[in-house]
Amino acid sequence: MKAFRKSVRRSFLANKGRFLGNFFVTLISLAITAGLGILPEVTKASYLTNFDISLVPDLIVKSKAKTGFSQEELDKIAAIPGIEHNESFLTMDIAEGEEYYRFYLRDYSTAQVETLSLIEGTMPSKRGEVVVLEGNNVRPHHKVGEVLKFPSMELFSLGEVTITGIAISPLYAHSGGNRANLEDQSKIVNLSAVFYADSRFSYSFLNKWKSDVYLTVAGEHAYMTDPYKEAMNSKKAEVLAALGENNVAVLTMEENESYALYANYTEKIRLISYIFPFFFILVCALVNSITIHRLVKDERSQIATAVSIGESKTRIVGKYFLFSFLSMSLGALVGYFAGVLALPPVVYQAYIAVFRLGPLGMGWFTWIGIFTYLALFVVSSAVTLFILFSYLSEKPADLMHDSAPKPGKKILLERIPFFWSHLSFSVKSMFRNLFRLKRNFILTFLSVAGSTFLVFIGLSLINVSEALKTDELFQSVASSMGMISTVIVLLALSMTVAVVYLLGNMNIQDRVREIATLKVLGYSETKCCFYCFREIIFTSTLASVVSLPFDALLAAIVFRFLGFGGIEDIQWTSYVFSVVFVVLATIVVNLLLVHRIRRIDTTTSLKSVE
Repeated sequence: MKAFRKSVRRSFLANKGRFLGNFFVTLISLAITAGLGILPEVTKASYLTNFDISLVPDLIVKSKAKTGFSQEELDKIAAIPGIEHNESFLTMDIAEGEEYYRFYLRDYSTAQVETLSLIEGTMPSKRGEVVVLEGNNVRPHHKVGEVLKFPSMELFSLGEVTITGIAISPLYAHSGGNRANLEDQSKIVNLSAVFYADSRFSYSFLNKWKSDVYLTVAGEHAYMTDPYKEAMNSKKAEVLAALGENNVAVLTMEENESYALYANYTEKIRLISYIFPFFFILVCALVNSITIHRLVKDERSQIATAVSIGESKTRIVGKYFLFSFLSMSLGALVGYFAGVLALPPVVYQAYIAVFRLGPLGMGWFTWIGIFTYLALFVVSSAVTLFILFSYLSEKPADLMHDSAPKPGKKILLERIPFFWSHLSFSVKSMFRNLFRLKRNFILTFLSVAGSTFLVFIGLSLINVSEALKTDELFQSVASSMGMISTVIVLLALSMTVAVVYLLGNMNIQDRVREIATLKVLGYSETKCCFYCFREIIFTSTLASVVSLPFDALLAAIVFRFLGFGGIEDIQWTSYVFSVVFVVLATIVVNLLLVHRIRRIDTTTSLKSVE
């Protein structure tokens, strides 16, 4: 038992590179999935701080009559059960040339719903004074003390107004435009400014003119959930039944541009977080398969010895299962917490470019991260057990020596004389090795192809974001989504580097005797490096190029699932750079592995393995 434990310890120490390779591939996988998975929750809490500062209306009832609500209609609204707050007021959209403005006339001394939060200045204290909504990417910024003229508002004592304060409102909590209410509904025009005047300082007849009613429904509200949506739609139906659909329009928070845009934006992030785990699980499973297969292959004689001296197969399986479990579980644990802690603050900058958010909250649980880890554990465990039992099915005497190499025979390319005769010896050797070790070639090919897709989909999301910028309503969202896509590309490239490093490192370990032989024969270290790296560079390049049509097909499916963008939005540069980035990552990784070849000792490496 003691001797076996020592062998386990030696095995772990001798295979640090493979352990760390599995560790980092899993770490990056969980960092992306957990980080994206936690984003909707932590940013939602941040967005909803606007609702805590100022009570938002659950329903906005708008009169379709030019004279506004009658007292009878207001009484009917007040009689609807379950209403906690009921505030009526006058609002109007006016046109001054090509510009459109919105004015709210309310008694702000008694207002409880959508109370304004001043970020500068004071509330109006006399006739002709207004507070203006803060500027953003669409609305210009105004200053306290600025005087503006609106001839069409002379009747309402607002022909000339002085700005006394700059305010924020939870109903206007995004950086995009807000549509003006026009008779021609097919025309889309953004408001140039939103003003708030106190009705106490206006003409008395204005206090009787009510065009809008803010309603809040009693009870706790879980915003942006289906139960809340259903409850508000039910209450909306009650209001319409009481007043008649021909007389009023009822808007829920789903019709508020800021709320709807945030909900839609966050849902896209949530859907993206659902997509990536499947590809990460595939790549991690392939990498783990290669790692365990080569580890067991290297320790065939140790396994045979353990079996021969009576060590149980369960304990032998446990040794390699532990290697797989620890490397992936530690990577998953570190990756999970790195993702939920580090990714939200980075992407937060993208969110605040679009929405007014409070302080970024902290979240710890995301079921998509847990699901990814559990799926990785199940798939990797199945792969590990399959490999181990296939080896343990052999007799100990057969395990004592390396499996006999396959008999030499011509590969397919050798049967094309014109092509084969023009190749150099080193290139011929590369092709023979690839055909001889088909399993390694296929697994490496699939691993790199999976990494290429992750880079490609990130670049494609950037292209889609650029395409959305032509839509004025989505310009800010497009820029923000582009920032998030850039983060995804960088993390996908990190994943590619980790995968290629692991594969390249294991390739060197498998070829130690060959490289030592070449050194003895007088090959320079540069030629020895090219001999080893040529295969991985060729395989990576081939995998990234061949996978592009499939990447495009998968991208089309992904965009269909997300509900925005399409393959027609993907630029040719994304196809090119997907290959270029993967190949460059491969070259950089190979340069990092040069020292491994230089450290190979010819005397030790050429000793007989029997």
